[in-house]
This record gives sequence, C-alpha cells and structure tokens, in this order.
Amino acid sequence: MSRFLCIAFLLAFSVTAEAQVRAIGSNLLRIGDGQTDNGFTVLRKRYLEEIANARIFFENLTIGLRYELSDPSEVGPNFQGIRRRWIEYNKDGLELQAGDVYALYGRGLAVNMFESRPLNYDSWLDGFSGSYSKNFATLVPDLKPSLAVSAIGGNKLFFDIDTLRPAMNISARAINGQIGLWSKKITVGASFIQAFTSTSRSIFGTPQFTHREVNQPEIYVSFLAGPLDGFFGFTEERSTLSVVRNTPDSVRHIGKGKYGSLSYSGEEFGITLEYKDYEYFVHAIDNPYAEYFGKLPLSSPPEVYKEFTYTSLTRTTHAVNFNDEIGFQVEANITAIPDLTLTLNAAASSRHYKRETDSNFKITQVDKVSALPEFDNVAYYPFWEAFIEGEYSFGDLDYIKAFAHRRSDVIAFSGEEADIKRSTTFGVKGQFATQEAQSVVASVEYQKMFDSQSRREDEHPENLYVVGQYSLPSLTFGGIFDFSTDYGQRRHIWPQAFVSTRIGGAHTVLVSYGAERGGINCTGGICRFVPEFDGFRLTITSQI
Repeated sequence: MSRFLCIAFLLAFSVTAEAQVRAIGSNLLRIGDGQTDNGFTVLRKRYLEEIANARIFFENLTIGLRYELSDPSEVGPNFQGIRRRWIEYNKDGLELQAGDVYALYGRGLAVNMFESRPLNYDSWLDGFSGSYSKNFATLVPDLKPSLAVSAIGGNKLFFDIDTLRPAMNISARAINGQIGLWSKKITVGASFIQAFTSTSRSIFGTPQFTHREVNQPEIYVSFLAGPLDGFFGFTEERSTLSVVRNTPDSVRHIGKGKYGSLSYSGEEFGITLEYKDYEYFVHAIDNPYAEYFGKLPLSSPPEVYKEFTYTSLTRTTHAVNFNDEIGFQVEANITAIPDLTLTLNAAASSRHYKRETDSNFKITQVDKVSALPEFDNVAYYPFWEAFIEGEYSFGDLDYIKAFAHRRSDVIAFSGEEADIKRSTTFGVKGQFATQEAQSVVASVEYQKMFDSQSRREDEHPENLYVVGQYSLPSLTFGGIFDFSTDYGQRRHIWPQAFVSTRIGGAHTVLVSYGAERGGINCTGGICRFVPEFDGFRLTITSQI
C-alpha cells in the first residue's frame, strides 16, 4: 500500500503546469506540563502533540497527508510519523480513494468507522474505498429513481479503549447499495461486511491466538413525507471462532441489532423518537468467549441518548453497552413563543435479561424483557434521564438559557448489591454584548449526586461548576471554578484561568493554567475515563 501511494503521489505532482492547483493546511500544537491523579497516587504528566494536515487539490484529484508527533502523548501510545495519507479521485458521481479510508453506511449498525483523538479511538482502515451514484429522474420521471453503490476494504491494527484487552488485527471488506425513489423520499439500502480478526494473549511467555470470522448483513429503509422523517435498520452479526487460544474450534454466535427513528418537524413544534435493541452478544458474566465475540470495532450504532454540552452532564454520562442494551429516546423542540426555544428530552435503557445469583453463587440471566427497557429492577442495569432547557434570545448574539436534568444509572450489579449513581443538575448560561465587538459569557451549574459506593456516609456530594469569560475583538480571557463537597476524595477544588488570542486571521493561541477535574469522555457511545490534570496547557491552532 505504501509503495502504491508513493507512486500515486509522484504521478499527481507531475501533472502539467496548466492544471489548476490549490492547497490548504492546518496545524495543531498542544503542550501540557503538570500532574495527574490516577486514583492511587499523583504522577507527573507531560505531553507534546503536533498534528499537521495538508491537502492539495487538482482538477479531480485530492491528496491528503497528516503528520503527527505525540511524544509523549496525552492519551494512548506515543507516535511520530505519517498518521494519515490518502489520494482521492472524484468526477461525475464517481469517488475513489486509496490510503486511510472510512465509511458510514445507513446509521452505522454494520459499518461506521470513525476516529476520536481525545479517546485514542481509531477504526479507520488502511486500504481502498469507492462509491458511485447516478440519478435516473429524467429517464423515469414518474418514480425519479436514483442508485448509489459503495465499497471499502483494508486492514487495521485496532487498540481497544480498554487497555487490558489485546490489540486486534482486522482484515475487512464491505459493500453498500441504496435505491432511492421519488427523489429519495423513499430509500432502501443494504450492506454487507465480512471481517477476519485475530487477537493474541501471552500466557507464560507463549502467545495464544484466537481467530474470528464475521459475516454481517444489514438492511434499512428511510422515508420523507412532508414533516415526517423515518428510518429503520436491522443487522445480523454471524460470528465463528475457528481457533481459540491456539486450539482449533468451531464456536458460532449470531448477534442482532435494531434501530429506528421517527421525527416530525413543524414551524412551531418538532419531536423525534429513537429506539434501539442491541444484542450483538448477550452473555452470562462467566461466558468464556466474552473477550472474542461482540460488536466489531468497525460498527458503531447510534447511542440513543442526548449528547450534552454542559460539563457537569458530560463527565457523568452513560456508557452504552452495545452488546446488550434496549432503550429509547424522545426529544421535543417548541418554538411557539417568539424568541424562546424549549427543549425536552427523555431517554432510558436496560439490559435484556435480569441478573440473579443461583444456588452455586453464579450470576445467571433470567426473565428477558419485551420491547421496552426495565426501569424498576436494578438487576437489569436500568438507566434513565430527563432534561428540560429553555433559551431566550435577545437578538444578535445575546441570549440566556437555563436547564434542569435528572439521571439514574446502575453501573454494576453483583448478587444483591448494585452500584447506583444518580444526579440532579441545574444550570444557567448567558451571553451579552457590553460594547461593540465585546461580550461577556457566564455559566453556573449545580449538581447533587448520589453514589451507593461513595466514601462519604451521607452519599450525597454536591458539585458547583462556574465559568466566566470576556471577549475582545482579538483577545478572550476568563476562569473556571470547579468545586465538590466530596471531601473523602484527594481533591475537591479545581480552579483554572485561561486566555486566548488571535494572531492575524489564521492563528489562535490558547493558554490555561490550573486544575481540571476528571470524568468520563464519550464519543459515539464509546467512553473513556479521563483523569484530572493540574498544570499548564498551551494550544496553538493554525489554518493556512
């Protein structure tokens, strides 16, 4: 692949001088120097990361490169070199790409490859991808049909968020086709992905390999009828283990995933309903194949809960169990009152089976739920949350908004004991212009927690998160005050000050000093716990 790309780059750069050529680039430099708390002790924390992106555009050709220096890295292993490189051809509905490639088919039940640098999560492939679309509206005006086909294939050495799991070698190829009718008001699509994975664990110095084959079809349909918009998809993951820890075997499993959404959008009211039923690998707690079966890293279905921007809510969010979770989300937006927008959201989920302890003190699965999650019994790992927000606009960029949120989540369950976390959160945020091209932004979030595993006797710590900043035409400065009454922890105050400035029209410099509280960071339902940091941070962003 590298040799092919080198030849492709040389050919691209050897085009005639008459060809129109333009280039864009960006650079991100991040430096941190301080200390972090890993839960056991305070450690020195330093990182230096530079990411340089460049794209060169010819008439129908695009070349992309990303150079990365992460030494040391803030999250994940250190790296220095070319992280991304690709060449793309695009003309008359045909797109071909070689190098680092990704794809999203439907809503991601079978194929959704993405990257999240804050999580050190990367499921892109090193290979080829292509797509072609054609509109036949002029040939069949009554139906106005269209056709789109896509394909992708390549290899990946995948590192899981859970660092205790071994790296996974993946070889995969996938294809997708969509037929649209009446200018895509109805779309029917189908996908198929085949993947071969290999993992290795070292037992007493001897590597033990496990090989898995996955054949996963998917079908979906979407429609658009005036203010109504709907989607439904289904996938079936058919897995076979041919070798388990160096021993030939033939262990099979079939997992399933269902997702649906229906939304109505009017001038003064809109509502969206989402539903999920993920059974990629429903298994007992002592299943010996739990490490090998389950959702492929190349798949990432919708998480079916709201992704918040409020700090107090994001760092205590729910981590989706794609292998075993059923749930729904409802969100309504009301704009009937001038200048006021109301948002109401509710989401809930649970496992499919209740976990109980049998006579041998093993946790078994009994009493499967039907079409809706179970809320009342902690043995099903229930999760639910409710949210309301009102935003009033004063015109231009001035606004004020307030919210209230309530969440309950069972994190773990063993025997008759459950680790239950609940929170009640209120907040207000506003932005107001003080003078021409100057404004102030302030927000306050108050949160009361319940944690059944808390070190405190009353188990009800309180959190306060306050942010204030003032913006000038080329300068912004402010501070953050983060406070907790959980005095059983090592620290309960995290103050921070920051300042940013723009240099010319292409460069932004952000400097911060102080402490940042740890918490959960999630993207696409994939979550990693990020420990706290205390020290100096510098970020320089350039766009050329």
